[in-house]
Amino acid sequence: MRLLLCGGGTAGHINPAIAIAEEVKCTDPNAEILFVGREGGLENEAILKAGFKLKTIKIQGLRRSLSLTNLKSVYLALKARGYAARIINDFSPDVILGTGGYVCWPIISSGQKMNIPTALHESNITPGLTTRMLAGKCNKVFLNSDETKKYITKKAKAITTGNPLRCDFNKISRAQARRIYGLKDSELMILSFGGSIGAEKLNKVILDTIKSYSLVEKEIRHIHATGKRYYNEAEARYINSKNGGCKILPYIEDMPTALRAADIVVCRCGAMTLSEIQQVGVAAILIPSPNVSDNHQYKNALHLSERGAATMIEEGKLTTELLIEELKRLNFDKFGRKNRAKTLRALSKPNSAKTIAKELFLLKYGNKKAAF
Repeated sequence: MRLLLCGGGTAGHINPAIAIAEEVKCTDPNAEILFVGREGGLENEAILKAGFKLKTIKIQGLRRSLSLTNLKSVYLALKARGYAARIINDFSPDVILGTGGYVCWPIISSGQKMNIPTALHESNITPGLTTRMLAGKCNKVFLNSDETKKYITKKAKAITTGNPLRCDFNKISRAQARRIYGLKDSELMILSFGGSIGAEKLNKVILDTIKSYSLVEKEIRHIHATGKRYYNEAEARYINSKNGGCKILPYIEDMPTALRAADIVVCRCGAMTLSEIQQVGVAAILIPSPNVSDNHQYKNALHLSERGAATMIEEGKLTTELLIEELKRLNFDKFGRKNRAKTLRALSKPNSAKTIAKELFLLKYGNKKAAF
């Protein structure tokens, strides 16, 4: 198998691609895999760290308001088709898979023009512009949720697979994770984060919550990741407590262990984050970002809150007092926490990477020869 993967813009586009690539390599150790990302993309570091080859192309997204910048975006997109064609010719892929972001358009559209089997994976409930543009001509479209089908053309050969997670999420148990964090059975661990970059209002409310609630309660441990942009400011205002209760970090390197150890999670609502908490099964308070396209984080969170799997608080309504109230309620309702965790796990699709890898091999070999 020679697999060309493209995606970028956020970790939510790259992490599922890496998970699929790892599953393909597990099935076929001789598989040749190449990633294509956008030039200068911070997410490209994750690809190289995972041990995969990477090429980049210069491209930028369209702004939703009228702007001269959009003229440059269109110019770069058209020029990127030429770069994409050269990459495809040089690599000669059997299959091309895009996982989201505007870098997918030149790669997938060029592949379709060259009659190479193409596929897309959409992690959010509401698909991005790239997915909506390309889905109708793809050989397969993999969706996280059945609800996404109403947003794309009926011609799309769509199947619901869930979001593929890297195998790290299956390597550690809750008991092991809590031992790593030095947690006692009687202690409640709150984990909060706003993404790798961070979120200003979310940080302020959570740091005030730590000061007014988490540090006051002796049986609470609270770990908060501010995001790299806001860490220095947060550290200056809220020095880590010496009572062992709370820690402020710029970023959580080992999210699988942190999520397994946690009793309550407060977080943004990116599709991959929600898939992670579903697979682990942990009570969650969801704060969707209002600064994303098509308000997709709100729709992601609504999907879970309507099913009784999580609490959603819109950022405009978020206050320190309201967050503390929700945390107290979950703290004293152990049965409720367990019930939410159970509901979340029931909504998860743990074999997503295997399902997608199998479909990719079918695109190459057909039903006559199974390489899995």
